[in-house]
Amino acid sequence: MEKPLAILFVDIADSTQLYEQIGNMRASALTRKMLFHLRLAIEVNGGTVIKTLGDGLLAAFPTADDAAWASMSMIDSAPLFGLRLRVGIHYGAVVERAEDLYGDACNVAARVEHIAKPGEILATDAFVQQLTPRMQARSKPLSNVSVRGKSAPIRIHELRPTIPGEDTTVDSTTLGISLPKPGGEGMLVLRITYRGHTYTANRLYPRLTVGREESSDVRILSRQTSRQHAVIDFSRESFILTDHSTNGSFVRNGNAHAVALRRDSTKLSGSGLIGFGAEPFEADQDHVASFTCDMA
Repeated sequence: MEKPLAILFVDIADSTQLYEQIGNMRASALTRKMLFHLRLAIEVNGGTVIKTLGDGLLAAFPTADDAAWASMSMIDSAPLFGLRLRVGIHYGAVVERAEDLYGDACNVAARVEHIAKPGEILATDAFVQQLTPRMQARSKPLSNVSVRGKSAPIRIHELRPTIPGEDTTVDSTTLGISLPKPGGEGMLVLRITYRGHTYTANRLYPRLTVGREESSDVRILSRQTSRQHAVIDFSRESFILTDHSTNGSFVRNGNAHAVALRRDSTKLSGSGLIGFGAEPFEADQDHVASFTCDMA
């Protein structure tokens, strides 16, 4: 049985060059992180991941606005991973069978994604017509393109994460930024600051790895810190720090005594210092990061 859905294809641009530039292991790890983030952006915005396609994903959404919000969150956050994405979206009838989608709408969305430039969201006129007026204001009509199986060219639009007049001020040192839906209740955000850089976790980027290892999200440059020292996860509207280290982790809120963790977990709230490998006394110590947890 056919039903109308918003179909979204997203792909990491220039992935072949990425593997050549930084090597297979690092590129593979970075790709996995990006795909994990894309899945979250899809699911948080009411979509379903249908399947993984190499370095990209196929997803479906019940409404066009949900697909638009997900795509803008993806494009907005990709540079924070040092990557660029291509996104193509179409709205049309599809057939669901064996956890996959079939139909002309899938072919059109794939074609649109294929012609998108790195960092660009392209959508068909059929998709844009399904958007609410507020979201349509973010679309910019482009040219007509030919699509295999279509007798006439179709009109393509660019979907822009920002529109003229919007406040686009963003702290360039903050990682994990996403676009919340307007009118929502806000988003619980954890900010970890180390050596002048701030790393952010939220429901769209729910995990930060911490350690001395180069691939860590938060790399702590101290001999007291283990290579894979700890992880911070967003779970049930809380941020949980779990220690995996040899020397332990120490969490201090304000002037309170530090809580020592060794292969254990604790909830992070308010603000304070975390010592990865030894007690924290000052924020500028090599093994110490500061944190704040609040609504954004």
